[in-house]
Parts: sequence; structure tokens; C-alpha cells
Amino acid sequence: MDKNSIWCEEQNKPSLIVKDLEGYVSANIIYTSLLRRGVFKWLSARRKVIRLKNIWKDRVTESLSRQKLSSGPTVNYWRGYRKGVEQCRKELRAICHGPRWEAPDFDTKAQEWLQTRDKRGG
Repeated sequence: MDKNSIWCEEQNKPSLIVKDLEGYVSANIIYTSLLRRGVFKWLSARRKVIRLKNIWKDRVTESLSRQKLSSGPTVNYWRGYRKGVEQCRKELRAICHGPRWEAPDFDTKAQEWLQTRDKRGG
């Protein structure tokens, strides 16, 4: 692996970390450690932030297409801008304060492991 080939590696799944370390430590210990240390939540939050970034981009594009730039920014524009920023911060805060007991939405192995832990009571 080098600087160029690193981009071809899969990432952002707890199950990939388990796959890498499973020859040395049991999968259950690795999953438990990743959950305890917040890796599950971080990888899940990362996916949500990337998705949110695309939503924000679409909102900004739509907002700019509505704004008539010939008249310059109006008071209503700045009110809308402030409200938009507040909304973005609220959405990001909801992700950051989300539950720790979650796995990234596209990692089915990690989700299944979490569900079995939940059914056993921890």
C-alpha cells in the first residue's frame, strides 16, 4: 500500500477493522472495543454529515437561483441566510448528539452484531 493505492482501500466500516484484526483477537472483543470507544458512532456520524453536506449544497443552489443578484442582498435575504445557518447548525448538532449505540447504515455485519448485543442485554 502507498499514497496512491490507499484510495482503492475500503473504509468507514467497523467490520473492516474486525476483518483486519480477527486473526489476532476475537471479533466480539474488537466490536466491543470499537463500540465502547465511539468508533461505531463516529463512522455513522461521518456518513450522516456527508449526506447532510449534499443536502446543504442543494439548498444553497436553490436559494441562489431564487435570489435576484441585480438588486443586491435584501433584508429578507439576510434573514433567510441567518435562518439557514441556524438550521444547518441544528442538523449538525443532532448528529453529534446522536446515540452511541449505532452502526454505519451501510455496514450490515456491524449492525447485525449490535442487534445481537441488544437482544442479549449488553
